[in-house]
Formats: sequence, structure tokens, C-alpha cells
Amino acid sequence: MRKKICAATLAASLVLTGTVHATENAKMSAKQIRAATLSTQSSPVGSAAPEVIVLALLAIVFIAALTISHGGGGAYPMATLSDERLKTDIRRVGTSAQGFGIYEFRYKGHAQRVRGAMAQDVARLHPEAVSRHESGFLAVDYNQIDVSPALID
Repeated sequence: MRKKICAATLAASLVLTGTVHATENAKMSAKQIRAATLSTQSSPVGSAAPEVIVLALLAIVFIAALTISHGGGGAYPMATLSDERLKTDIRRVGTSAQGFGIYEFRYKGHAQRVRGAMAQDVARLHPEAVSRHESGFLAVDYNQIDVSPALID
């Protein structure tokens, strides 16, 4: 239980930090915005919308919290954003016993590699395990499939 509380606290603090950072960025002057735009034109994020980056970060934090707190037994508390449109460097590495594709990928704008399912694949085999987040991206309820999300490096 202590690990779960620590993981939830870590996730909440990262979200709060991101919110504060976003608020500060919104206060930038036009000159600062131009400078920031020019400095990020060669970034690996490319043209990804800020919402995509925030959603991807939240998905990574969620998976990290699961990795820290999920010591066997118990269930994943909610669906995880797992839409193909949020991912890059996608590589299929296997197939689960239930027939779901197992993939390694990065969320756009992040270097951390993750192993998990692809929402579009899960929707074809088990549509009840997939939901649409208010952002429009697909999420997977990992409690309903035999693939577990994991950070791999």
C-alpha cells in the first residue's frame, strides 16, 4: 500500500509540475515565443501538439506508477492511453497467448521506451477493453487483456 501511495504522489507531483510549467509558458512574451519556436524547430518532437505530449507524459507516468506499485496481484486501476497516434518508433516484439500484439515504442516527445499493447489492435480482438478518452485518443483497460504495460529502459 505504501508503494502505491508513493507512486500516486509521484504521478500527482509530476502532473502538478507540468501544469505549473504550462502556466508559466503561457505568460511568455511574443519575443520569447518567437525565440522558443525557432529553438524547437529541430527538436525530435516535431509538430506534435502540446496536448499529445502532455497525454503521452501522463501515460508514461501512469505506467511508471504501475511498475513501481504493481508487485504481483491486484489490478490496474484504470485504462491507459495506448493509441497508436501517441507513439513513435513502434516495433512489434511478440504476441500474447490471447493473440494481442506486444509492442515496444516511445510516446512522442519522450525517450523512455515502453512495452505494451496497441489500442487499435486490442479493439479488433476485444473492443470492450478499449475506450475513447475525452481527448479523442484510445485507451486500453489492461485488466481485460493478457498484456501488461512496462517501462523497458
